Amino acid sequence: MKKILPILILLVGFVTPTYAEKEVADRAIRCSALIYIQLIYIELTRPEMAGLTAGEALMNRIYAYHMIDDNKEMEMTNGQITAAQTDAITKLTQEYIQGANLAEEYRGCVYWMTDVAKFINISEYVSQDNQMGEAEEMALFLSAPKETSVTIFKNPIETWEQQVDLGFAAWSSQELEVPYKKAILMRISEKFE
Repeated sequence: MKKILPILILLVGFVTPTYAEKEVADRAIRCSALIYIQLIYIELTRPEMAGLTAGEALMNRIYAYHMIDDNKEMEMTNGQITAAQTDAITKLTQEYIQGANLAEEYRGCVYWMTDVAKFINISEYVSQDNQMGEAEEMALFLSAPKETSVTIFKNPIETWEQQVDLGFAAWSSQELEVPYKKAILMRISEKFE
């Protein structure tokens, strides 16, 4: 019995970081998906917020680097990231149709994305002069904030809820094939009646 306890403690110690990294990755890809859905509306109505496009890319990087397992020498391809984002969009859409309020999650995503952008100094990161190697970039993104530092928000949650609704409306109104398009539009019409 005395030998089992230290073994269990060591085992939990080795398993926990992997779970924590997966949890961060899952939140990051959901954020990326929520931001992606919002981009159509923002591009149409609020061009001053076009920085969300860079935010979506940041959250994709957070996702990718937190999904990499050092023990398996795995790399994330753009195709894998896109597939994960597509799955997240589908799940978020299903949740939205079923009545989930995604406003708090979206608000947290925007503030988290802002914290990450400040942390990595986004203007230098995206500049042409940036000659950062892959290992250096990975270290930077793995040390970036794993959630927002903001706890007091200036806009009421209803503002964020309206933003989510308008984002889903614009996204589902595209000419492109959108999963659950009719159900999204029905949900939105019910909310605005």
